[in-house]
Amino acid sequence: MHDPLFGRAAILICHHSKDGSFGLILNKPSANPFEDEMDHPLSQSQFFGGGPVEINNMFFVHTLSYLSESVLIKDGIHWQGVYSELLEAIEENAFRSDNGRLMIGYTGWSEGQLEEELEKEEWMVYNGPIDFVLSMEPNLLWKALLQNMGPYYKMVSNFPLDPNLN
Repeated sequence: MHDPLFGRAAILICHHSKDGSFGLILNKPSANPFEDEMDHPLSQSQFFGGGPVEINNMFFVHTLSYLSESVLIKDGIHWQGVYSELLEAIEENAFRSDNGRLMIGYTGWSEGQLEEELEKEEWMVYNGPIDFVLSMEPNLLWKALLQNMGPYYKMVSNFPLDPNLN
């Protein structure tokens, strides 16, 4: 995909139904919206651009199964939870860069849109275990996912960003 936002993006699909889909980009660092508010508990946290939709909202994924109201996605990865409990987990160093991601915005697809894009092969889909995605360095995640998909995708993972410069 040539769009800089989605090019080499590792997107975690958090919800998929006949009405549409919701996902979060896990590997694109973003500015911290709280960095100028030194008293804010998230002012020193790393943020990622979860996607271009609702960029004024924060979302988070993590491995902290004890956060109330969090939703299990797959392989111990949870989405959201009670915000005050998230802040406590950050303060106690239980929510860290190796087990959670804070994101601004999300990626969304309307009814049938994702299926249509998949049919056109606009996305490469990784269906294996995802228990490692939060502990991995974000800049290595896209390549690692592809290398776990087999020989063809391993080769694709090594393509340069711009093949014309090769």
